[in-house]
Amino acid sequence: MKPAPGKYLSIVKHSKYVLLLNISDKLFSFIILLMLARAFPAEIYGSLVTLLTMMAVIIAIFDLGLPIFLQREVSIDPLNANVIFSKVLTTGLLLFTLYLSAGFALLKLLYPALPVILFFLVALMMYTSSLVSLCNKVLSGLDDFKSQFITFAVPRLLIIVMFVIGIYALETSLNRLLLIFAAGVLLNLIWVLNRLKKANVYFSFRHFTFQSAYAVIKLSIPLGLAVIFNFMYDKIDVLLISKMTDFEQVAYYNVGYGLFKSSSIAFSFLLVPALTKVASIKDSKQDIIEFFREYFFVISIICAIVTAALYFSSQPLIGLLYSHKFVSSVPVLQILAFGIPAMGLNNLTGVTLNGMGYFKVVMYITLYALIFNVVLNIAFIPAFGITAPSVLTVVTEYFILITEFYYLKKILTA
Repeated sequence: MKPAPGKYLSIVKHSKYVLLLNISDKLFSFIILLMLARAFPAEIYGSLVTLLTMMAVIIAIFDLGLPIFLQREVSIDPLNANVIFSKVLTTGLLLFTLYLSAGFALLKLLYPALPVILFFLVALMMYTSSLVSLCNKVLSGLDDFKSQFITFAVPRLLIIVMFVIGIYALETSLNRLLLIFAAGVLLNLIWVLNRLKKANVYFSFRHFTFQSAYAVIKLSIPLGLAVIFNFMYDKIDVLLISKMTDFEQVAYYNVGYGLFKSSSIAFSFLLVPALTKVASIKDSKQDIIEFFREYFFVISIICAIVTAALYFSSQPLIGLLYSHKFVSSVPVLQILAFGIPAMGLNNLTGVTLNGMGYFKVVMYITLYALIFNVVLNIAFIPAFGITAPSVLTVVTEYFILITEFYYLKKILTA
């Protein structure tokens, strides 16, 4: 029997604060990058995007799957949230030196001409954001998305206001703008820690031992590797383009790709609470099947609408937002639009598998996707430029969807 329309509406209603958070997050990133793209030459913007991407990859490597692991464990055992949060956050703090050292080494190896001060500003900003993410995952496990939205939205609004004043009134330098950004993220971190205290979740070093940290990392590593592989296939395009072409091509590709990824705002808000839900019903295959069918239908409809909207509006959209200097981004966005249904549905299959505890399945699938994506990009970028990573991103998204769906069906029908 098909679920009533009210059932689908309840899925969206339950996720209203996640929707608001995702809208705020995607809109904020979009506005900030848009202002920077318009304010600075394409080469400078492309170099900043490259550096942001590089540090995001480093963050993903030292992520170790801890955020998703933290949300899952808190949702299963909320009474033990203090202990698991303290262990995970302490581990994250101890990884800072390794993160910074690895990033600096990669900077000198790949992009020695980029300014060191720019690197440190981006590194500080990205690391603080990763700590905010850890804290937010505790709130996600507690099903408290309202607090996440409030602590995120206000600091980001302040950052946007300061950016507008800095760029259009004071002609502030890029370094100072990034410092403003880092200060806003720090405010977010302080505020979300305060919200956790109100939820009786306290951070304490006394819960941490190296033995306990090893045990946590051992459990989270499959999740971590899946996150790394997924993130690297998602970001490796930019790094390959920067080394095989130039920073201007990075800028053109990133504008199209940024709009493509921003479209996930239409469905991603459904999937954050979905992980908590799947973890709570993981022992009932029938409940998992019902959950998957409901979410599959809703996400498919959303993605079909977004695909058509982005494809047919790509030229006026990019012209209006980024000006004529980014006209080369139009074909990129039109190609990527066809990957939106796969992106939405493979996010659903991934969340379902992770919620059920099949971390290694997701890990291996994303590893194969990464290898597939990197090898073909290296082969085709020299001949086809940014068209190659655009097409290969779409192909990779469908590869992940088909493979994850195959294993999920096999698990649920066994």
